[in-house]
Amino acid sequence: MTEPQVWTMMSVFAALMFGMLAVVSTLFVRILRSEVGGLRNEMVAEFRGVRAEFDGQLGQLRTEFGQLRTEMHGELGQLRTEFGQLRTEMHGELGQLRTEMRGELGQLRTEMQAGFARIDGLDRDVQALVKHTFGMERE
Repeated sequence: MTEPQVWTMMSVFAALMFGMLAVVSTLFVRILRSEVGGLRNEMVAEFRGVRAEFDGQLGQLRTEFGQLRTEMHGELGQLRTEFGQLRTEMHGELGQLRTEMRGELGQLRTEMQAGFARIDGLDRDVQALVKHTFGMERE
């Protein structure tokens, strides 16, 4: 072990080992970087695909909501029209009912006035009978 050649051989061997270690570690880092870069590219492409799919679905939803909104506006328009027609019909029916009620009340008033006239005549007749029968006036 005291020979310089042994020390030279050991130094050369150690230098070769360190060189080999440096080469292997450098290659490993390069491989690792390329794999990570490939994974990054795949992930970016996948995210872009998901985003495109999501945008497509969102566009479909917007279209469907737009169609639904259009349908709802149409249905509301029809309901407004029907309510307007119903209001017009109800006004007509109420007008007819008022006219009929006024006529009926007028007839009832006429009949009641005729009845009151008969009662007034009956009262006059009863007073005449009392005066004739008892000879006195009723108060």
